Amino acid sequence: MSTTQLQPPREVQKILVVALDNLGDLVFASALVPPLHAAFPHATIDIWCKDYTAPVAWMIPHVNDVIAADPFWAVPPHRQRPPLMKFLRSVADVRQRGYDVAVLSEAPWRAAAATAAGKIPTRIGLARHRNAAFLTHVLEKEDHHKPVVQEQARLLAPLGIAGHHAVYRLDETRIGESVADVERHVPARFVAFHPFASVRDRCVPVAEWTRLADFMAERSLPVVWVGTSAELNEFRETQRHPPGFYSDQIGDGSLRVTAAALSRATLFAGHDSGPLHVAAAFGVPVVGVFAPGQPDRTFPQGPGPWRIIRRPSPAGITASTMLTEIDAVSAEANR
Repeated sequence: MSTTQLQPPREVQKILVVALDNLGDLVFASALVPPLHAAFPHATIDIWCKDYTAPVAWMIPHVNDVIAADPFWAVPPHRQRPPLMKFLRSVADVRQRGYDVAVLSEAPWRAAAATAAGKIPTRIGLARHRNAAFLTHVLEKEDHHKPVVQEQARLLAPLGIAGHHAVYRLDETRIGESVADVERHVPARFVAFHPFASVRDRCVPVAEWTRLADFMAERSLPVVWVGTSAELNEFRETQRHPPGFYSDQIGDGSLRVTAAALSRATLFAGHDSGPLHVAAAFGVPVVGVFAPGQPDRTFPQGPGPWRIIRRPSPAGITASTMLTEIDAVSAEANR
């Protein structure tokens, strides 16, 4: 695998971080930007990401601009295939901007090929199936038993960047007016719960989350339930309507407003997913439920305290189980 160091830092003027994956993946990719900025303080650093993750991409420290377009591959079952032309226009936009270096946080061959089509002379990625033809610097493939930010930090070695503390982080000062939307709709102190996962049989039962909300109510901490409108509609239609606020009813219900709410939460608890990592990236104390997930790889890797519940399935995970971890992480945050 090629790890040859590139030209001196002064020759790198434009850098593109390619993160054409889902929300959690984008948050992990945010860990690449601060060390890039430190090494190349005069370079502009842009992000190429999916449409729906773009509001969070703008919250990554030191990001100058965001190119947003949904790739036409790997479309989730519940979504329509995005228009091809919009993505092709984003490739043309990348080409026109004349980047010197592209760092691919995830490099499946299609993403690598799209980056190569953008005529970026230096393209760095971890080895994946068939992607070597489209990269100039291919590093050893990711070790799925190691933390994501630690493995992605290896992407910076060809640029002469090593030894930095890998952590993902979002900048609350970049949220903008969405914080005011949250403050108008939600009390100053609240907790955020995300009781959903992409795979249904990994979810702790709704009844346990509702019981957990009751425990929080006893402590005068209302809950903001975080999820898509489809997920929250199903949740609202359960036999017992869970108390609290719903992220799709705060302001315009957008991801930007949801991220603003997560940044203001006293604490977050939820399944291993994008919202967990957004909250952790703001330094909010988090409790992650991995049932099973990949806790060795995707545990919370932000600047704040965290705890995880790791089980082979959600069976046996109760409100009391989660409350124990909430109390532990709260105690750590208050030290």
